Amino acid sequence: MIAFQESHRQKLIVSADDFGISSRSNRNILYLISLGKINRVGIMVNGEISPKEISELAHSGVKLDIHLDIPRKFIANRKEKRSAILRTVEFLKNILTGKISTKKVASDWEEQIETFYTLFGKYPDGINSHEHIHFFPPFFKAALLLQEKYLIPYIRFGDSIQMRHHTIIAYILHLLRIINQKACGPEGCVSSNYLVSLDWISNIDAFLNDLPDGKTEIVCHPELAEEFVKIKEFF
Repeated sequence: MIAFQESHRQKLIVSADDFGISSRSNRNILYLISLGKINRVGIMVNGEISPKEISELAHSGVKLDIHLDIPRKFIANRKEKRSAILRTVEFLKNILTGKISTKKVASDWEEQIETFYTLFGKYPDGINSHEHIHFFPPFFKAALLLQEKYLIPYIRFGDSIQMRHHTIIAYILHLLRIINQKACGPEGCVSSNYLVSLDWISNIDAFLNDLPDGKTEIVCHPELAEEFVKIKEFF
């Protein structure tokens, strides 16, 4: 195992998603923050978050992002371990049948941002979403409108195929990013250069030794024991 160096830190943004999905997730994320392992936290405002945890996050010094979600009955639970293809098919089916509409999602997301303000006394430092659903082009436009309205400085939008990994999700996000680039305008969206999920990385030493120039956002889910241990030991 190679030592994590300052040169690595300068190229990485370590983002912990799903704060609020469970007490275990919250506890693990706060512990990793205390070790200096985390740069950004994706917060599910309608989840399980205590006043004490809100205070700890608010005083942690890390960037606090909104982790946008859509009604759970319409999305596959990550713990069910469904394949990416099955989750994508189910999502598209719900879009086509009208169970999910862009108008309703935009309204729900605005409510979530307002709830974030109620909890933390400020608007989010950034926008991301559960299972990257904000990359879906109609939802991405809705997210950009909310970003502009609430002056949110960052949105997760890095390119997902620069790293050496082979996952269909990475390629889907890459294609959606190409489609969405026009919506960002001539100046582009303020984000990392690259995006990778911790579970896409088979060899962390090789990953750290081959980081590209620019910023890479690495997304982790510390609720999962394997990912908690990897962040604690390698980063």
